[in-house]
Amino acid sequence: MLIVSGGLMLALLTAGFVYEQVARLKAKRRPLPGRLVEMGGHRIHLTDSGAGGPTVVVIHGAGESCFSWVHVAREVASFARVVTYDRPGLGGSDPGPGPDATRSPAELHMLLAKAGLPGPYVLVGHSLGGVIARLYAIRYPDEVAGMVLVDSTHEFLKDDRSFRQSFAVIGLLLRVFRFCSAFGLPRFLGEVFGFFPMYPERRFFAQQVTRDEYRDWTGAVCRNLNGEAGLREFAAAMPILEEASRQMQSGAGGPQFGDMPLVVLTNPGNGEGWIEMQRELASRSANSIHRVSDRPGHNLQMVRPELVVEGIGHVVEQVRSWLLP
Repeated sequence: MLIVSGGLMLALLTAGFVYEQVARLKAKRRPLPGRLVEMGGHRIHLTDSGAGGPTVVVIHGAGESCFSWVHVAREVASFARVVTYDRPGLGGSDPGPGPDATRSPAELHMLLAKAGLPGPYVLVGHSLGGVIARLYAIRYPDEVAGMVLVDSTHEFLKDDRSFRQSFAVIGLLLRVFRFCSAFGLPRFLGEVFGFFPMYPERRFFAQQVTRDEYRDWTGAVCRNLNGEAGLREFAAAMPILEEASRQMQSGAGGPQFGDMPLVVLTNPGNGEGWIEMQRELASRSANSIHRVSDRPGHNLQMVRPELVVEGIGHVVEQVRSWLLP
């Protein structure tokens, strides 16, 4: 009986391994949307669509990719130029240096220059991407004309014990998923049953995109689970928040970002404490709007894309009326 069970397990693992390797080969043969930009040792995947300034730049969350933004980018491209990209090792980008509070804004700055994408920019930062957006605005203030923060991580969370614990749990889950991905289990559950435990919003997303776009997104999720970049991103989150907290101390002279157009969009599912931190982010500009979604979900670009598009549109129109008469 033990021999039969062991043989069955070995057969399943072998089949899963073959299934995963075939899927990876097929994924490599599929052309990526957008282009790859040489960054000196690694290439960054970038998409660029639409026309008209200011240029909207989307900065995805930790361990994520630009593929979950395809629907929002398509809608924004109808009224402005919009750029999405993947940090090193995620989505369609080559492996490269991991994120930190200095490197990530500088890398984005270099990417925009090498890709020939002029400012002024409206930065759209989701989750950890919201921290990177704010760091970019502090480091390159003359380039940033507006911001949209989509359920952004707040620096105050560096001192939050439950947040640290949740990130530790996510890191553990990612290690388990990475081990299982060698045998095709996450891909099989996602592609066959539509089960991605870290993306409860996927059913809304599937209704917004084409079949090919959804396939590209599931492929990006599997690639992120296969590699080390997602683990590095979550491991780097706390050091980034520590450094961001030092850089973002508000001065006594008024809001940190003056009267820069700012929209803060919030997921209601994380409780009143989270919402209060989002209100604090909105207070960093004298010209801000704070909106709480009527539908819970951290990935608001998937669960409430129209709210995100509306927020981006509001900031773009303000920038145009002020800086691009």
